[in-house]
Amino acid sequence: MTDLVAARAASYLALLLAAGLPLYSLSMGTSRLSGSLRLVLSGLAALAVVTSWWWGWVSVAVMAGLKPSAVDGATFSAVLAATPLGWVLESRTLVLVLFVLAAFTLPARLRLPVMALCGGVALVTASWTGHAGAGEGAAGLGRRLADGAHLLAAATWLGALASLLFGQFRTEPERQFRDLRGFARTGTLVVLVLVVTGLAGTLSIVGLPVAPEALGSLWSVLLVVKLSVFMLMLGLAASNRWRLVPALEAGIPGAEHRLRRSLMLESLAGFVVVALVAVLGTLAPGG
Repeated sequence: MTDLVAARAASYLALLLAAGLPLYSLSMGTSRLSGSLRLVLSGLAALAVVTSWWWGWVSVAVMAGLKPSAVDGATFSAVLAATPLGWVLESRTLVLVLFVLAAFTLPARLRLPVMALCGGVALVTASWTGHAGAGEGAAGLGRRLADGAHLLAAATWLGALASLLFGQFRTEPERQFRDLRGFARTGTLVVLVLVVTGLAGTLSIVGLPVAPEALGSLWSVLLVVKLSVFMLMLGLAASNRWRLVPALEAGIPGAEHRLRRSLMLESLAGFVVVALVAVLGTLAPGG
């Protein structure tokens, strides 16, 4: 099970960043991607492909009650053909290949929107696995759509943090302030989508009224931890917007260092949330 959690976390993180960086760039009105960022994004896409197939292999091992090293090619192929796991991996790989091709073959004005589309589609395929993918009919489709919107919003937030943390302070001051202020507005919509879709997704899994056994399960405990870390991220984001960014604009000594540290803590909290999501997907809500 440890292998499954590690594979889920690695694939989630690579997919979130590969989708999130282009989505964030689009939200900021960016029209072109630098050559270095296209290389980084292509590397993330390649990593997402590798970790996704690793996750698929370990998932098959768990289904078969085997160690990953004991799974053979015939068993792996048979399970892929008989479950949604096969088309998820194949479609995800296809759109990620298109993602990389778009980075280097399309005209400059088309690269970013096509990469954002491909990255978003690759990420949303995760909604057809785990708890979100367990539902059937209209209710199941609604759960997957809510989970997909949740993932896209989370990706935009993580993409913004990565961009601001590793690229923000290498640009001119006016662009720093513009990007920081710009994401403050975009971030409000991102948080709203995360809250609404997260609540809808949780209720669709546990149902109403919530069963007593669900309240006492490890799944529910980790969900509370995840929500607590999410609230910490909200607190850090609010501090950035209302306290640290104005201090930076006012030229207060040490403001840049405090803002960078806050962004690092917010990013670390985001990674913790991704790790918790990876664990939650392997647990039953009822324990």
